[in-house]
Amino acid sequence: MINVDIEKLAELSRLAISAEEKKELEKEIPEILAFVEQISEAAGELKKETGEHYNIMREDDEPHESGIYTEEMLKAMPDEKNGYLRVRKIIAQD
Repeated sequence: MINVDIEKLAELSRLAISAEEKKELEKEIPEILAFVEQISEAAGELKKETGEHYNIMREDDEPHESGIYTEEMLKAMPDEKNGYLRVRKIIAQD
């Protein structure tokens, strides 16, 4: 059986627990940990195969010249200065 210090777990979790809750948790936590251990063992048995094919990329038939559309895109932007797009400053305070 797995030995768990409920009071230490509650302290680390910053939770206040009553005596009744402590007794209940003393029964439940070892069962939960045993279940997690069982899942971990099962997950270790899974095969991780990618097969023969991954990152399949198509060939570019006719790639365009780099930067060919830059001027056109800049003209379409509402606020552009010296080749840079100007955007509104957004600062979020959470």
